[in-house]
Amino acid sequence: MEEEVSLVQALTITCNPNPVPDSHFQFDLTSLSSAQSLLLNPSTSIATIRSTVESLLLSLPHLSTNSTSLSLALSVLSQSAPLHPSLSQSIVSSIRSLITGQDRTSSAVLSALLSIARSCHNEEGSSILASILDEDLVLSLASSGVYKIRSRILRLLVFIVERWKCSGKVLTDEVLVRVFLRFTGDIYPILRRDAIDGLCDFLTVAGDGVDFCVAECCLVRAIGLIEDDDEVVRCAAVRMIGMCGEMLGEENGVAKTEQMDTIFTQVCSMARDMSVKVRIEAFNALVKVKLVSDAVLMQSLSKKILGAKNGGRSIIKLDKASKPCAAGAYIHGIEDEFYEVRKAACRSLGIHAVMSIKFADDSINYLMDLMNDDSESVRLEALDSLFHMAAHGCLNVQEKHMHMFLGLLTDMSSLVRSGARKILQLMKLPKLEMFKCTVNELIANLEKYPEEEEGIFFALFSLGKNHREFSLNVAKDLAKQIERTSKGDLTFAKPSMAATLVVCIASPLSENETAPDTPVVLFSYAVPLLGRISRALQGTFDQNFVLTFLLDHSNIKWKSRDLMSEIASKGNSEGLMQSIIKFISKSVGNAWSLIKGSNGNDAEKILRSCTKELEKISLDASQSASTTLDFFSKYIQILQLISKIWSKFDFRNSTTFHIKNHHILLEKLDRALRKIHYSFTGWTKEVECHILELSLLVDLLTFSLVGIPSNKYLKNLLSKISRLEAISCLSDFTKEMKRLIEERSSVMVDLHSLLKLFECPELEFIREMKPIKAELKVVGDDSDNPLTFVPGLPIGIRFWITLHNTSSSDRLWLHMSVRGGRPQYVFLDLCNFEGSEEVRKCSSVIPFYETPKVPSFEIKVCIVIECLSEHYVLEERDGPKYDVTELSVERLIYFSSAKSR
Repeated sequence: MEEEVSLVQALTITCNPNPVPDSHFQFDLTSLSSAQSLLLNPSTSIATIRSTVESLLLSLPHLSTNSTSLSLALSVLSQSAPLHPSLSQSIVSSIRSLITGQDRTSSAVLSALLSIARSCHNEEGSSILASILDEDLVLSLASSGVYKIRSRILRLLVFIVERWKCSGKVLTDEVLVRVFLRFTGDIYPILRRDAIDGLCDFLTVAGDGVDFCVAECCLVRAIGLIEDDDEVVRCAAVRMIGMCGEMLGEENGVAKTEQMDTIFTQVCSMARDMSVKVRIEAFNALVKVKLVSDAVLMQSLSKKILGAKNGGRSIIKLDKASKPCAAGAYIHGIEDEFYEVRKAACRSLGIHAVMSIKFADDSINYLMDLMNDDSESVRLEALDSLFHMAAHGCLNVQEKHMHMFLGLLTDMSSLVRSGARKILQLMKLPKLEMFKCTVNELIANLEKYPEEEEGIFFALFSLGKNHREFSLNVAKDLAKQIERTSKGDLTFAKPSMAATLVVCIASPLSENETAPDTPVVLFSYAVPLLGRISRALQGTFDQNFVLTFLLDHSNIKWKSRDLMSEIASKGNSEGLMQSIIKFISKSVGNAWSLIKGSNGNDAEKILRSCTKELEKISLDASQSASTTLDFFSKYIQILQLISKIWSKFDFRNSTTFHIKNHHILLEKLDRALRKIHYSFTGWTKEVECHILELSLLVDLLTFSLVGIPSNKYLKNLLSKISRLEAISCLSDFTKEMKRLIEERSSVMVDLHSLLKLFECPELEFIREMKPIKAELKVVGDDSDNPLTFVPGLPIGIRFWITLHNTSSSDRLWLHMSVRGGRPQYVFLDLCNFEGSEEVRKCSSVIPFYETPKVPSFEIKVCIVIECLSEHYVLEERDGPKYDVTELSVERLIYFSSAKSR
């Protein structure tokens, strides 16, 4: 309260009608600062606020002699008005009364009023301006000889235009245009520019409501300013010419070609301006000028003056002595030394190219030249212009242009490569040679940038769809290639083969027809590529539709109508996943038949395609589905290894089987089988039986190569057979294996017939399957920040371990090894883990004892599970007594000795 009384007293001194002594000047500023603090403080009482505002308003006339005090007082009041609406009107009225025409006072008052209006809501701000501004006052202030006053009133008018649509008109259109036009002749270039921008805002806000005469009047004034000495004024003038040209382009639906030609040539004359900014504005303005005659457009592409068929009298009377010419405007633009100008010219060129076929044909030459531009943004703009032309059906690419255009597919910029492919999607190529060349370049593009497969596939698909006859020609050639190499090594997992298939099936898939001309075999080979194809066609075709179409038009003999009806009836992703798994399982069965028929190359082709398909569809799979997909992926890897071994056997001589590096293949096969056996839980009885039989098959292949196994090994085989007897009926293969083992027969004698008995059943989608896996986190896995150690002394390492779906009967170990040293195993007691079987977690410090005497080294660590049912017990080994398989990803821990650091 004392502070409020002191403030009021200070303001009373300020309001004294007698002249304020110089000794009180600093005191006045301090009082005003205190008043500002009170008015802006939300805790100040209403009574104090009201008395403070009243005191400030009373002080205004006496502060007018001191510009600093007056500016501060007006600033305090302008900040307070929006915060206290009940006082805002009285504040505005008092401030308004200070407009006397004096230099400093009027400009300060106008600034305060503009600040108050900007701080209020739309309607409130406009209401404030409507209460204080009238036509006479605006015209009077606009005619002031003081720069600051003219500047402030111009800003107020621009603000009025900005708020026009939200709150209605404060001044009439006539007054606004009249004042803006007056300011375009001001001696200060900044005011001339602001006035032009104000007119542009007025034309934008008014829109269709602008009178034709007003727009034409603005255009004439802008044309008169394009020779202004100041750069900012010329920029604004060119911008307004473009806007007026856009508005005057069509009146009552009647095109005004002659008038548009005049406007176009006026803007073209600015394309050679000395200012870079003006040149950019010129080409941006040309974009807005439509309905230009072909003669004028063609003149802009030639520096040589062409015959002037458009030389008639202009509707607009120009003040210039000579009529401007559009000659070579675009040539100057695309050859400009500044990339910003080239970019603007390129964009304008593409917009006008869709308005004239002749102009479009000539424009292509220049746009193609821009493909070699050093600036990526210019190349992208050129591509956008070509795409715009292609979308409007006026891109007639000639054969001489194709080499340069296709070169963009190997551009360093991925955006440029993508832009080039988008244009190819819309192209209409006139010759088969051009079509094949384009397809080959896209295939080469795929081989160089495999990560862009989706975009490349979509471009190939669009090309095939848009060129039915050409794609059919490619399809027939591909079918002949398949026929010639049916027993060779034709791999459709290769990018070139997969890409060519996409081209071949595009047209029939798009038309959803019976496709009698397209070789049926291509649809069969396209089925395993479903994931890759459908991913590229997202938003165009549903994956269910693609799969159904391919199956319906393929020559797959084992195809069933039940499968197709199932696919058609399931709209959810899991239903589709089940159908795909069923299809892949059938494909695996086909591959196994080829393996047994000693046709390993074709079998490998099918299995590799299935692997690729699994990789693609796993990206969109749910967690439960991804587990099944992972299982099938590992399962196919096992079959691929078996196929490699099988293809090396010479069944004509059943006593000798010499396979080079057979021990490496067998080791890989054994490891892969253990991996699939101990990485999953929750599988069905059929799957478990099949995995056990696969294990027997691997055993058969193993001792067929290394000789008759020991008794311990045979007992292990019998234990597997006993397990099979306990859970299922024995297959012919297992029964024959059991008989040979019990009779101690030479399995070598009947190897061929025994192997022929093995079959691959159709495995179903396993919803309940869960992954057995481990996650391992550790400090020190960053090579830039290794852990410190002392050579020869043990080191403790902190591990964070997470186990998924492990059983209490599982035996898990932490495996640690250094290159050249013995591995160290540490048993992981599940009692030390928190959680359930689904997820167990543990954090522990585990020592590593055998640190080498070197400056630095690294330890490989992973979590393994002991394969308790595999083979026989290992001897003379610290740690697991049975073979192991990894459950976690191997990690590296880096160490550096304390001395070296």
